Amino acid sequence: MMTRDEFTQELEVLIRARYGIILINTLEEERAVDILKAMARKLNKRLMLWSCTRGLITENDTAVDPETVDLMTAIARVEQLANEPSLFVWLDLQSTLNSSPVYIRRFKELSQEIRERMPSNSIIVGPLIDIPAELQKEVTIIDMPYPGLDEVKAIISQFARQYSDRTDLTIDCSEPTLDALGRAAIGLSKTEIENCLAKSLVKHKRISMEDIDFILEEKKQNIRKAGILEYVETENLETSDIGGLDNMKKWLEIRKQAYTPEAEQFGIGWPKGVLLVGVPGCGKSLSAKCVAASWKMPLLRLDLGRVFGMYVGTSEANIRMALSMCEAVSPSILWIDEIEKALSGQASSNQTDGGTTSRVFGTILTWMQEKKSPVFVFATANNIASLPPELLRKGRFDEIFFVDLPNEQERAEIFRIHIKRIGRNPDQYDIAKMVQLSGEQTFGDGVRLTGSEIEACVNQALLEAFFVKNSKNHPDSDVTSADIERAIQHSVPLSRVRKEDIGYMRSWATENAVRASLSPEQVQPAATAALGTTGSGEVTGGRNIDF
Repeated sequence: MMTRDEFTQELEVLIRARYGIILINTLEEERAVDILKAMARKLNKRLMLWSCTRGLITENDTAVDPETVDLMTAIARVEQLANEPSLFVWLDLQSTLNSSPVYIRRFKELSQEIRERMPSNSIIVGPLIDIPAELQKEVTIIDMPYPGLDEVKAIISQFARQYSDRTDLTIDCSEPTLDALGRAAIGLSKTEIENCLAKSLVKHKRISMEDIDFILEEKKQNIRKAGILEYVETENLETSDIGGLDNMKKWLEIRKQAYTPEAEQFGIGWPKGVLLVGVPGCGKSLSAKCVAASWKMPLLRLDLGRVFGMYVGTSEANIRMALSMCEAVSPSILWIDEIEKALSGQASSNQTDGGTTSRVFGTILTWMQEKKSPVFVFATANNIASLPPELLRKGRFDEIFFVDLPNEQERAEIFRIHIKRIGRNPDQYDIAKMVQLSGEQTFGDGVRLTGSEIEACVNQALLEAFFVKNSKNHPDSDVTSADIERAIQHSVPLSRVRKEDIGYMRSWATENAVRASLSPEQVQPAATAALGTTGSGEVTGGRNIDF
């Protein structure tokens, strides 16, 4: 994504080069017009605006001719005025232009005349429109970025100064406050930022550091309105909520430091992201949430199913908008869950959907390779065979981790986490017995419970204990180790049903991925002894990292 300076430089080049039609792709009409007013003054050009309600008006809101509300009349009038160096800014053009082929033809003729013999430019301002085929060779598109940190701070400061004389308001414009509010507001438009501040003035009579919550809530609403990204709440989560996966957690903890100013001064670039492949229910999705909470970054879940629209070109525009929004609110984490399902039709895309899936996939890959904003991609996948090879090559992700069935130590951690979650003291339960029952000694070679299945067992035991307490008049009864053990024995593990698939994944991971968990020889002897066992002796897929 361009910075504002890069955008204005590129816009000036296009204007000086006398491009016939320039389309500024933005929803921030007011801010775009302000930029164009400054550009017109710099280039010593007159600025005129056209809208479908007011017709042609000057920069000072003076009507040129009321009859120019009609587009044909407006184009004719612009041809008369274009001999004087001018910027003609067209607002609300899409619906009017596409309503008649006559309008399209007339606008094209205007573009050609301006390009060939007039010292002026036509500039369309608005969201990316469905450009008629007749105009595609005439139009040059430039995306206007959201305000950067310096511009956001200037917007906040300018807004706050309007009320600095009010004795009934608390206005804090100190540099630390401006910096904190500015960083929170990155990704919002000028109007949205001012709305947040106005809301705080009305509700709390202040503009201060405490307004960050208002700004973050507005940012969530902004993401929800787009309909493609979901803002995932990560409150009250931390990496300790993940049972096991110590290799991956250590790797992520190191990457967390890359987002500090010290790391940037040291010359460290932003991490690209990580791909987690492995058995369903073993903590991949939970890891995304916990990492976002630990890194204190917004977690944006990309639903690729919502990307695909019914009209040609809509899907590609949707994915560009989603990726642009991720960059706008950066630093952020983009979570693509079960990425293989969303891209399953990529190989046959040309035959089934006219190549839409393939183009969307290509847009994602190119962005992952070339993005310059601190957006960390956290992708998960359950079916390795469905992953396109282009996704797995180096440069897309910093690392690929394989998440296997939890070993004994990890199952002990998971039992303790979920027993603590239901408000009980794990030390009062026979964790070692539960670990034994949830493993191969109960279910057979290579079959163990996943983390989600362990959670289900604890929940089932809690429910049954509550039933006994209420229906059988045992007010002092509580969930016991025996209740959880019984729920374990009645479980049907996924690893039994998909034993062959898991074997294939382990074989693939041996050469292609890093083990997310510690290997048996890396597990601390004291931790194994605490279980009352001597270790499982298992061999899981994936190479180790020597930290």
